[in-house]
Amino acid sequence: MISKGAESMPGTRTRLQLAFLTGQSDPARCALSPQQRAFGQALLAPGRVLHPCNFPYDAATPDHQPAALLAASWHNTRHYLRSRRPGFAAAHGPALAQLLQAAPHTLLLAGSCGLELLANLELPPALAQRCSVLAYGPVARRAPRVAQLQVLVGRQDWVSRLGWRGARQWIDSGHMDYLQQPAVLAIARELAARLQQEQA
Repeated sequence: MISKGAESMPGTRTRLQLAFLTGQSDPARCALSPQQRAFGQALLAPGRVLHPCNFPYDAATPDHQPAALLAASWHNTRHYLRSRRPGFAAAHGPALAQLLQAAPHTLLLAGSCGLELLANLELPPALAQRCSVLAYGPVARRAPRVAQLQVLVGRQDWVSRLGWRGARQWIDSGHMDYLQQPAVLAIARELAARLQQEQA
């Protein structure tokens, strides 16, 4: 089982929380993948914490296990479609609200259909202003209401190029490769630093 505690660096009190919000490649698990954990840890600095699991933020999740690409794509597509049902926000909104209330501000790292999930959770305005989003390779019909939104779309990512019609910043990446790109990490670090400074 994963640790229930957030990962952090010693230093000042928490000003910024980092958390992933993506679809579930394996519906039984929401533990961070090794790649997500490494990316999140690379963003840590004094005053920042990394939430130890992905949406829907079940601290009792089993450890991460790699999912076959075809199965992962199927599960993410189902998650995307189910998020459009009326009961989705009622079922998962409380967990996200609890997450956002745990820190002055949260930077959500929203991959693929994560932006659609967030939009369909329909956060109330007060909570929406407590989070910002770095969306990478989004597949979403609309942008959620949040404090700040930055969208990255890879030139080689035809999934996101077809699945997102809003404003974007172009980078070199395929749909599965964003967290391996130094440019994405640099952009995330810059955004995290700016958000943390705003909370000072």
